[in-house]
Amino acid sequence: MSLNIKEEVLHVESLVGENSAQAVLQTTLDLSGSAPSIGRIVWIKPTAIVSDAAAATDKVNLEGYIDLKLVYVAEDFDGEPPNYQVVSYRQAITFSDYVEVIGAEEGMLVQAKAELLGLEWALKSDQRTVDVDVLVQFSARVKKQHCIQAVTNASVKPPKKLAVEEGVFTIQSMLKTATTALSVERELAVETEDQIKFVLNAQVKPRIEATQVEQNQITLSGNLDLHLIYLNEESHIQSWAYPRAFPFTVSVPNDTKTAEIAVRPEVMADLKVDANLANNSFSLAGDLRFKLDLYESKQIRIVNALTGSGGLVVESRTETVMLDNVVNEKSQQAAAQGVIELTSNYPPIREIVVSEGKVVNVDYRVDDDKVFVEGAISIDVTYLAHTEDEHKPLYRASFSNAVPFQQVIAIGGVQPGMVAELDIDVVQINLDLINRETIEADITYRSQLKVIEPVQRDIVVEAVEVPPLEEDPPTITYVFVHETDTLWKLSRQYHTSLEAILEANSWLREREPMRLLPGDKLCIPRKTLTA
Repeated sequence: MSLNIKEEVLHVESLVGENSAQAVLQTTLDLSGSAPSIGRIVWIKPTAIVSDAAAATDKVNLEGYIDLKLVYVAEDFDGEPPNYQVVSYRQAITFSDYVEVIGAEEGMLVQAKAELLGLEWALKSDQRTVDVDVLVQFSARVKKQHCIQAVTNASVKPPKKLAVEEGVFTIQSMLKTATTALSVERELAVETEDQIKFVLNAQVKPRIEATQVEQNQITLSGNLDLHLIYLNEESHIQSWAYPRAFPFTVSVPNDTKTAEIAVRPEVMADLKVDANLANNSFSLAGDLRFKLDLYESKQIRIVNALTGSGGLVVESRTETVMLDNVVNEKSQQAAAQGVIELTSNYPPIREIVVSEGKVVNVDYRVDDDKVFVEGAISIDVTYLAHTEDEHKPLYRASFSNAVPFQQVIAIGGVQPGMVAELDIDVVQINLDLINRETIEADITYRSQLKVIEPVQRDIVVEAVEVPPLEEDPPTITYVFVHETDTLWKLSRQYHTSLEAILEANSWLREREPMRLLPGDKLCIPRKTLTA
């Protein structure tokens, strides 16, 4: 035989669908018996965690919880320094919900998240109970992971000739998810003359700066940026930024045993920050939790058709497969500007302490060699109010969809009909006061874009060179099975049928799924293939 065939088992993914759904979740917060009653709520800050997400028939089931942190001024405030209180409610709201994704089935790969779009509260007349409504958007993307056998290369020795039709694809398939945690326990001195009396809020931003993949392990390194809001010894509100406060390095075993993988890491901080009055420092304690999605990423050739000539007869078996062809990826930074106005619910601004932003309501359109992106950025502004009170009371104002943006990402090879996977993060927010009710916002954001082409193709899964039919073949031929033999190949090589081989080797039907093993002895009935 002069035909050389290369067959491979490929791990591929195909997008089944994605969808989102919104829900309003409710709870009631009660103060403990020893806590002072509430005079004014400064803020209630939510943090959403999806603890489990699983595909079911035409939907994705999600479970998780929302932590709430309440900061308020005690009711006993009477011209004295405000008595600020901080109360944490772990798992204040638990949820069990679903997102409809048509075509989803149990066992499929799920990517899910819960985004907090808004929060409202109402303080009851007893000044000790707060009703809370949280608007949450659940999003889910479902992919089918499967193995396909494919002919990826074919050649023939001259003088015979072989025409090969093939396609080239870039595939990414998630191999596994690795998780780990890093315990954090550190004391940091405050580089200010103020004495920290009480920490009201700690904004913690962990950043992964480098990912190193080796054959036996994967190493992440990064840093924590901190921003504190605290009371000094005179009960005045102060803030302090501490960039690169805690460098970290963490490693996980690389169970894939190959360095040729793509890693998508995520890190979440679960940290508590407390003031140390004795030495004017603060302690940082808790965990950094890491999640690493490990992907096989490679370019492959798949044969769609084989045709022999010059005395070569080739038969091939095809199957229809679906896969996601990764067309291109790109990261692009951009800026958005806008003006936001305080409503009458909030007092005028004296000084902005800190701000936070998140991207919401993102939509996109894929065109030739570019992707059009639009959305909005919601902003939370913590500020000191402009009043006659020397202690400058603290407020937090939320502006939903405050700054709309549009972005054009030039990315080669993309066309209409392709699908974008898009993640957008706010990198930096600069706020300037135009007046005490008007803020000019300048926001830098970064888009991580991957464009995939859903592909459905008939591909060659088996191929064999067919020898000429003998003029007077034997009635039966006995063969010993080799590693690359299949029932289909043997039927073509010996000009018989699958059913004829199974009838002559009835013991094969007891195997699932009638698989040949190297060394098996088969009885091959010889006859001309008529069907």
